[in-house]
Amino acid sequence: MSSIGGYRWFNALVLAALTAATVSASDPKPRVFVGYLMGRPKSVDHRLYTHLCHAFVTADGDGRIRPNRAVPDAKLVREAHASGVRVLISLGGWGWDRQFAELTSDRAAEDRYVQSVLALVDSGDYDGIDLDWEYPDNAKEVEGFERLSRRLRDGLTERSKRIGRPMELTMAVSANPPTLAWLRKDFMVETFDWINVMTYDMSGEWSKFAEHHSPLHGSTKRAGGPRSSSGVIEHLIAERGFPADFLALGIPLYGRGFAADSPYAEVRKGEKPKLPRGGYASVSRAIEKDRWVRRWDDETKNPWAIAPEGDRVIGYDDAESVGLKTDWAMGKNLRGVFFWEVDHDRMPDGTNPLQRAARERWEAGSKKK
Repeated sequence: MSSIGGYRWFNALVLAALTAATVSASDPKPRVFVGYLMGRPKSVDHRLYTHLCHAFVTADGDGRIRPNRAVPDAKLVREAHASGVRVLISLGGWGWDRQFAELTSDRAAEDRYVQSVLALVDSGDYDGIDLDWEYPDNAKEVEGFERLSRRLRDGLTERSKRIGRPMELTMAVSANPPTLAWLRKDFMVETFDWINVMTYDMSGEWSKFAEHHSPLHGSTKRAGGPRSSSGVIEHLIAERGFPADFLALGIPLYGRGFAADSPYAEVRKGEKPKLPRGGYASVSRAIEKDRWVRRWDDETKNPWAIAPEGDRVIGYDDAESVGLKTDWAMGKNLRGVFFWEVDHDRMPDGTNPLQRAARERWEAGSKKK
């Protein structure tokens, strides 16, 4: 199957596999195609996904959930379920690590938080939880992280027994090996269904040089040596011992730009460059209408957008690069791929060309498994 028209049927098969009463540890794990969505999206092409992660639920240090009109959203979940797509509720996000550390340092706050989160899962009829603690990176935080993760897992197991439907627990993790070192492999594999490795934001406005923020492979031109998405995944498999089918590769639908004269050049200090705002749709429009030029980097397997004046560059992903990333993930027998964020490649006609290109490659890879 390779056409968009077959996605609903394929998703139904994936959902059926997930809802089987008993799955032995030796059975192949169903591959996943995951989209993170933020708030209340205008529209979602459910044919693209096996799972959606609905972001974000946040809390204060006392474990009290912060009011959010967008999450939970039972209607969003019902629409996804009608298309055979499972939806996880995402907790935390970037910048909320302090609150996680605070609430897990107080048992009453942790109790309040766990009960509140599980109540949201119930009220929204979600299929599980995606934990975005970015990041536990000291011994005390890791202790709290592991305890909180176990409690969420236990709560989901109880809900699964109660409603007769499997619940899933996933986590978004750093692509930085020193940060990843705080996550114990045996605990992670025992507690989570899979982890989403955020193989992006490897460079940005904080960087001294204009380097692609999500290269598939490393560049010999990068100052300090190559760094890449493939390198992080291979580190987790070969050096940390994580199973390949426990890992999902992160693919960004946005770029990061720099005030630099060319890729890998030194960034001009103190200059805030004028760049296309938003995700891939904005970069694509700049190339089509504003005379930005696409340049392919065959070492990293990613494109660059070069400003018409030659004084700004953007490292981004397009249909070609996401297709290659998806092929690579499937060839490595990873659990799948995921995207941040599903709106960022939505074009004026409502299509998602990057995610569609990746989905077609994902299907081809899944058929080969």
